[in-house]
Amino acid sequence: MHRKSIKTPTLGVNAKSYMWGDDLLEIAEYCEKIAVENDVTVTMNVPVVDIYRIAQVARHVIINAQLMDAIEPGGTMGGIVPQALADAGADGVILNHALARPMTLAQLIKAVRYAKEAGLYTFVCADSVEEALMVASLHPTGIICEQSKLIGSGVVASQEYLQSTTKAIKDYDANIIVMQGAGIKNGDDIYRNIKYGSESGGGASGIFCSADPKATIADFLDGILRARRDFGSRVYRED
Repeated sequence: MHRKSIKTPTLGVNAKSYMWGDDLLEIAEYCEKIAVENDVTVTMNVPVVDIYRIAQVARHVIINAQLMDAIEPGGTMGGIVPQALADAGADGVILNHALARPMTLAQLIKAVRYAKEAGLYTFVCADSVEEALMVASLHPTGIICEQSKLIGSGVVASQEYLQSTTKAIKDYDANIIVMQGAGIKNGDDIYRNIKYGSESGGGASGIFCSADPKATIADFLDGILRARRDFGSRVYRED
């Protein structure tokens, strides 16, 4: 199966439960525009109910489901099956986010495997260096390093956290995309995080709680483009 390529640094737009429906579709159309015009990878983490519609208008955007269940097709009631996400138009899935349904380690291991089998990119969240190393052993597409205490705080991680988590992951598997998050409020925060090792930058509340989400995305994009110019880029390679 042909998949959309991922070029770093990536710009992340995480809708969480802040926006959905027609309003989010408008944001998706804007993300499609800037992705094409700037040859940049934009990832959008969207509610499951919006995946199909957004996939129709954002054909150059990496569309991620915000969660899924560690289940296979069968008699489970109300579960989110990875194959169904792929069929709906999802390119990837976010797993183990601090504000989503919690997963046990056994469930997370299964979820990463099932998602890969369904052809989905896997982006797994980790809080600490220890969690990042555990997640790295699963060889996901990317690891989203963010301290739970900083999510939505407007305070970015320390330089020590950025560098130590990045080094731990890259020493284990250099192919994993390191995505440093939490507390990002502007393009300068994104530039600074990439300077210290991140291969991505974006936000949720920083975008969707702002007075003008599109203007904020444009500011974030500026940070991405400046960082790409100064620190380079790479194309993620499939295993």
